[in-house]
Order: sequence, then structure tokens, then C-alpha cells
Amino acid sequence: MPAAPFAPLKPNDLRRTFDPTEIPFETSDMAQECQEAVVGQRRAKEALEFGLAMHDMDYHVFVAGPQRTGKTHLVKSYLEDRARQQAPPPDWVYVHNFRQPDQPRALRLPTGGARVLAKEVAALVEGLKTKIPALFESDDYALAKEQLLAEFKRRRTEIFSELDRQAKERGYLLRFEATGIMVAPAGEDGEPMSEQAIREMSEEERAALRAKSDVLQGKVTDALRQVGASEKELQAAMRELDRQTVLAAANMLMNELFDKYGELREVLVYLEQVREDIADNFERFKKKETPQLPFPMPSEEPSFREYEVNVFVDNSETEGAPVVVVTHPTYPNIFGRIERQAQFGALVTDFTLLRAGALHRANGGYLVLPALDLLRLWLPWEALKRALKQRELVMEDVMEQLGYMITRSLRPEAIGLELKVILVGDTYLYHLLHNFDPQFPKIFKVRAQMADRMNWAEDEVRGFLSHLCTFSRQREMLPLHRGALARLIELAAELADDRERLTLRLAIVEDVLKEADFFARRAGHQAVQAEDVNTAVDKRRYRSSMLEERLREAVTRGFMNIETKGAKVGQINGLAVIDQGDHAFGHPGRITASLGLGQDGVVAIDRESDLSGPFHTKGVLILQGFVRDRFAGKGPLALTASLVFEQSYGMIDGDSATLAEVLALLSRLAGAPMRQDLAVTGSMSQQGQVQAIGGVNVKVEGFFRLCEERGLTGSQGVVIPASNVKNLMLHPDVVAAVKKKKFAIYPVEDVDQALELFSGLPAGQRNKLGRYAKGSFNYLVEQELERMRELALEMGGRPKKARKASKPKAKPKAK
Repeated sequence: MPAAPFAPLKPNDLRRTFDPTEIPFETSDMAQECQEAVVGQRRAKEALEFGLAMHDMDYHVFVAGPQRTGKTHLVKSYLEDRARQQAPPPDWVYVHNFRQPDQPRALRLPTGGARVLAKEVAALVEGLKTKIPALFESDDYALAKEQLLAEFKRRRTEIFSELDRQAKERGYLLRFEATGIMVAPAGEDGEPMSEQAIREMSEEERAALRAKSDVLQGKVTDALRQVGASEKELQAAMRELDRQTVLAAANMLMNELFDKYGELREVLVYLEQVREDIADNFERFKKKETPQLPFPMPSEEPSFREYEVNVFVDNSETEGAPVVVVTHPTYPNIFGRIERQAQFGALVTDFTLLRAGALHRANGGYLVLPALDLLRLWLPWEALKRALKQRELVMEDVMEQLGYMITRSLRPEAIGLELKVILVGDTYLYHLLHNFDPQFPKIFKVRAQMADRMNWAEDEVRGFLSHLCTFSRQREMLPLHRGALARLIELAAELADDRERLTLRLAIVEDVLKEADFFARRAGHQAVQAEDVNTAVDKRRYRSSMLEERLREAVTRGFMNIETKGAKVGQINGLAVIDQGDHAFGHPGRITASLGLGQDGVVAIDRESDLSGPFHTKGVLILQGFVRDRFAGKGPLALTASLVFEQSYGMIDGDSATLAEVLALLSRLAGAPMRQDLAVTGSMSQQGQVQAIGGVNVKVEGFFRLCEERGLTGSQGVVIPASNVKNLMLHPDVVAAVKKKKFAIYPVEDVDQALELFSGLPAGQRNKLGRYAKGSFNYLVEQELERMRELALEMGGRPKKARKASKPKAKPKAK
């Protein structure tokens, strides 16, 4: 096979290394503490700082970015530093509403005041339990009560004495019986007249007697009415005496509270209502005599639950503004709950069973929520938007939120909201919400975008090293040797798939560091060495690479047909990436082309069998455009060609095989064999320019491992887009093989370079007459297409315009 028309990449172009001697310390215990909690996220930190500094409840923040970039860690670290510089927010309590018991009142108190008020009110009730019975047993109270009774008796005596006098004046006597006051005519002896004497009277005498009796009966009724009124006055006076006695006791215990909370109007109103309710319901404070029963029975103590103070939000021990991170954002966890307790077979509740949610605890501070989990539970998401829009927090039952009928419950007074909410989620989730939820951009106006990589430059490396050293000390790991730190920097570049960038998916690097510490301890090392990091990386790969090894085994055992030597017409080795989530690897695949006379153009068999995605279809259409642009200048093409990924039984997608498919098709047209010891990857334009693709490192390594297992010959290699050279961070094994000239990496910029590399023939360029040089690859292709066109004319006249063979067809809708 003719030599390659240009030189492969040098070993230094395949992997960037970091010199451990550039690290100014031997081990990490000599390094300075990292000043930044999160490395390389300047844009996100500035956005977060702006959103939190805006004193506007419409400027909440959405922290967006890929997974494992430290979104939540960044938010927590920044918020904790910021919150420490702020004053703690006020406390909140719920108390009984004496006028509307089903609508508990919310009271705002200075920081730490909730617990104090609860203790003070509890002490007040305990004091009244002792003070009020003592007052009712005092001599002063007894004297005052006796005076009221004496006055009542005096008044009653006067009324009855006057009634008796009037009765005697009319010749009647008064008899006080259990049924009332009886009026009877008096005889000459001063005793009640007998019935016989009354019958012996004349009719006129009896009529006069009845008239006097009726008058006296009216007098008796008036007297009884006056006595009844006096009794009511006595009862009212007694109640007022009791009330004033209780008020005197309450005032003695509560005057200090009134003075203390003089500037808190809502608290004063509550204390006044407590005092009035105590005065109105003082009977419960009196000592009750226990009835003597033949067997002991527990006495029922009166409940003073309505005087309790429900400490709803207590910030007495909070340092700075609260930072609340919710990991399970259910409706009760965010908005609080109204608990119930069983009582005589029924579930009952009151204001003391109100429990605060995350929004209550974060009020006056910051609330961090996972966006995806919040949206999975759609009810709290809608309620959160409503609360932020109305700037108040209303507690409701979950079933009531859903509109279902529930038993009668409480309607606690709403609490005003003043906080910042930070949602944490993926970038795609932010775009979905922004596009499909009209309320979202009105509330979450600040986007803090997390980067997934940063420059491999001096300042960034310094911050990266500082972060790793601090992380190691915080986790009490073995010190990190400078060799291990250098290897971790290279690992960060490998994860970024770029020799000029370092990954910011620091969680992955930290996991490798933990595992390296494990292997270092097992090996008895005093510090984590580079070899420990390599062991951790290799073990991680080994644990996840079973599928990769099985596929390569299928090739080496002959179940899958992939050649790594020789040359074939219309056949080429393409490269694909199989991503398992925790492990991605490159796998070579045979791409073949067949053609014949016809009008169907290029048909992608994978597309026709519904085994390819839209990006692959786009690549095939670009291929057709390239062929038409280069070779259909003299007339329409008269061919039907098919392309296929041999032995592919799953979905394929992406346009990175476009270059390989073009090479296979042109090889079949030109009849020129293509090297099988090379594999190729790359997308391309309709003008034949080779474009960058993703996963270049795993693709190269995938073909290298296959060749290594079969035996490296020195001619094998991989062809990649020239624009992907800056992405190369190949495995040291590949670099070592290239150094020994057993493997090679070739960059190409256009299709013609790839044709020359695979065929050994010059690609050829059109001269002034628009013709390719004889013997060139393009000349052979054009001659074959011209032959097919003339043959088509001979067989049936001028061929019709070729249809688009790979035109996307409607896919069946998912059931």
C-alpha cells in the first residue's frame, strides 16, 4: 500500500501532561486553604450574587447546569457566607383566636421572643391557678361577699316588711310557703280567718274581701319581682366581684407583660384577650371539691390549652439569616401541616397542632429547592408560585388544595413572606419552564448558569489544586503527593475531552480521589501517589467495561466482522460511541456500500429499517448533497446506492459517520480498495469539509484496543477531523504505541485528504476545463457515474430526476 500522503500526529499532540514539579509543595498538607468554595464558576457566582442582592420578591434565582457540577454545593456555600452577615429574622407564634376559634392568629415577635412568650404565658397560667383560688379563699373576698349578701337581705327584708304592713292595713296576713307567698284575711284574733267564717259572710263582704285580696296579690307580685330583681343584682354583683377579683390577680401577674410588649400592638391585643377570657371563665381556676366515692376515680383537670403559645418558628439559635435546603419537596414539607390527634374515635385539631414548613423556617432568609423533584410533585410547585406572587403564606390541607371535600379544619392567619427562593436544576429544565410556564419568568428572573469546564491555565490550575487539597483535609484523607495532583489535573482534562480545558464536574474527580485514598491506605502509602490515582481510574473503568470487553471479544472471535488489515472496495471501518451512563467507550463498526443502475440515489438501510435517528438521516442527506455538488454537473445521477452499518442491531444516531459513508460510497464507485487497517470518524459539509465530532478520545481508543488485542502491525491508525486535535487526551497506552510507531493518528481537513490516505491514490482537482486528472480518485468516480448515466440513456432514455431516497418518513406514534 502506498505511503500516507502526509505525516501522522506526533506523540506530544495526543495528550497534554502536567509537570508535577510545577506544584510548589511536596504534599497537600503544605498547601494553603482554598479561599473559594467552588472553583471556576465566576459567571454563576456573579448571577447568584446579583439575584440575592436585589431587594425584590420577583427576583428569585434558578441555578442551572449539568449534573455533578456542584450546583447545590455552590448555593449552600455562598448562602451560608452571606447569611452569616445578616441579622436573624423574627420569630412567629400561633395563638388561639378567642373571637373566631377556627382562625388562629399569627404573631410576629423579635428574634428569640417566641420561646420567651410561650414560657411567660405558661407561667402566667400556672400563677393564676394558684393566685385565683387563694383570692377566693381570702378574708377580704369573704367580707365583700358577706356585704353583698347582707345588703341583699336588708333590701329583701324591707320589701317584705312593707308588703306585710300593707297587708295588715287591709286586714290580711302574709304566709310564706314553699310554693310562694299566700295572702289570707285576718280574723279578730289576728289569725287567718277560717273557711267557715268566710262562708258565713254576706256576698257583699266576700266581694269586698276578694277586691282587697286582688290588690294585695298585685302587691305580692310586685314585691316578688323586686326581690327577683334584687337577686339578679346580687348575682351580677357577685359575678362582678369575682371578675374584679380575677382581674386584680391577672393584672398583678400581667402588668409586667403589658409593659414589656408595649410596642408590639398585636401581642398587646392578644394579652388583653387572654385577660378578658380569664376573667370570663375564672370558674376553671377555682379549686373543686372531689366527691367522696366508694372507689377512687381520677379527677378531670380543666384544660387551659387555649392559653398555650404555639412556637411556630423559633430563630433563637439561628446565626444570621436562615438557609433551608429541602431534599424532599412535598407540600407539607414546604408549606407546613395541620396535624390531628385521635380523641374519642374522632380526629380533632387546634392551633397547637400547626407545624411549620420549609417556607416558614426560611422566611427572612433563603430557601433552596431541587427543581426536578418539585415539578414531579406538581402541587407544591403551583402553591409556591402563588405564595411568591401574593407574598404571603397560607396554610391549607393538601386535600383542600386539590378541591376535595374535607372535614372542617382550621384557617390559620396568613404569614407575610420575605425571602429568596433558589431552584437548582438542569439547563434543559430551565428552558422548558421558561418556554411553557408563563409565570416562571415573572418570578425567577435570574439565571445562574453553571459551566461544565474551565480553561487549563495557571490561575485555574491553582484554584483546582487548592480545592483538591482542601477537600482532602476536610475528609481526613492521606496527604496528596504532587504526582497524584498532577495526575488528577490530567484526569480533569480527560473528563473534559479537551487538552485546553479542565472539567468542572468536580464530584467525579472527588470520587476518584476518595477511591485513590482507599487504594493508598491498602498499599500502606503515607501519601496518595500518582499510581494510586491510576489504580482508582483503572478500577472504575474495569467495573463498568464488561459490555466493551464482550463486544471486542465478539470481534476477535469472529462473530462480528471487522478487519484491521488489507484493503477492500466499498468497505470501511467507522467508529461509534456507546454510552452506558457511567462508562462510554468507542466501538468500530463496518460500513459498506453497494450500488447499481437506478434512480433512487443513496438509500440508508438503517434509516429505511427505522434503526437510525434524525441526525444520522441529516448526515446521509448531506452526503447526497456532496455527491450531487461534485459529480452531477453534467446531468442527473443514474444510480441507486445503499449504505449500511453491518451487524448493527440497535438505534444509531449522529452525523459522525458521514465521512466514513462517503468514503465507502466513493470507493465502490471508483472501484478503489480502501485500507482496513484504518478507522475513520468525522462529519462533513456538502462541500466536503471535514467537521469536528464528539467522543474522539474513546473512539480512537476503541479501535486501538481492538488492534492491540489482534496485534499491532505499525500501519494501523485512526483518521480524525483536524479540528478535533485540540480535543485529544488519549490514554497513555495509545501515546506509547504512537511513540513506538505501532499506531498512528491522522488529522484530515477535507474528503480529498481522507481519500488519498485510505486509497493511496491522488484525489485529483478539476483543471481549467473542469476535468479531473486521469488516474485520480475523483476521475475514477466521475468516469463510473458517466458510464452509468450513458447506460441508463441507452436502456430507456434520459433518466428522470432522482428521488430523495432517504427522505424522512413519518414514524409511528407511540402508543
